[in-house]
Amino acid sequence: MKLLFDVGGTEIKAAAVDESGELMGSVEHFDADSNAECDAVFDNMASVIRSFTNRLGEYPTALGMAFPGPFDYENGISLIKGLGKYENIYGRSVPEEIRKRIPHLTDRPFYFLHDVESFALGAYFKGESRGKGKTMFVCIGTGTGTAFIKDGNVLKNEEDGSPKDGWIYEDPFKDGKIDEYISVRGLKRISKSVTGKELTGLEIFKLCEAKDEKGMEIYRLFGEDVLAALEPYIVSFRPDRLVFGGQISKSFCYFGSDVKALCKEKGVETEIITDTSLMAISGLYKHIERRTEGR
Repeated sequence: MKLLFDVGGTEIKAAAVDESGELMGSVEHFDADSNAECDAVFDNMASVIRSFTNRLGEYPTALGMAFPGPFDYENGISLIKGLGKYENIYGRSVPEEIRKRIPHLTDRPFYFLHDVESFALGAYFKGESRGKGKTMFVCIGTGTGTAFIKDGNVLKNEEDGSPKDGWIYEDPFKDGKIDEYISVRGLKRISKSVTGKELTGLEIFKLCEAKDEKGMEIYRLFGEDVLAALEPYIVSFRPDRLVFGGQISKSFCYFGSDVKALCKEKGVETEIITDTSLMAISGLYKHIERRTEGR
């Protein structure tokens, strides 16, 4: 049995999988407590692990965590600062802290992967994108997460028109960076200019569902930004498929028409995945499988 975690700022989504990668139950949701003091953050993670070991009656043979960056994925050390989450565990070893709390895990391996890369691997091998040669993945939430896959491998070295590390969030856009616009912050900025209030994605979605003109205008303007931000990478990478995930992508039907039109023009298929965590957990399993095979 392996325990796999999609670690977010608000929630930790976790699941146990068997040795063939099949879920042993469902993906469970836990409060992340990401702004707590250092010990409390790790106590919380250990509590999540115990909830599974107590129920299943066994300790995992391995643990995998999809973690937001910046993060030392090889050594399991968080380098997050200034992002409003996990600030108090900066520089601490996640495996070491968890093993202190659960000594049974001392000889069990930990594996870490960027959260969007986990989602991308899961979607590539489990979603409709399976078998597509080149796929571009975009997760829109607290920021702009991206990954680029060719023939099942995540591209990191500016290959075939993909950006360095597969990340676009820090690239210049308008008077700032892409991350400031294609994100919750970008939506809040637009909603304030249209309504005078900073609205959440859910609030805007509900307005659109009620056919509210201001809600529709917010997402129309957001869609223009999404198109302008992504078009250079769609043109340079020339993906066979463009896949959206993340909370805000659940509203793609209200902001994605311009992007879909561009993709149709370029011969690029589009896919929206609403259960990002399930795909991230599938991707983590694939990552562990490859690492244990020496790939």
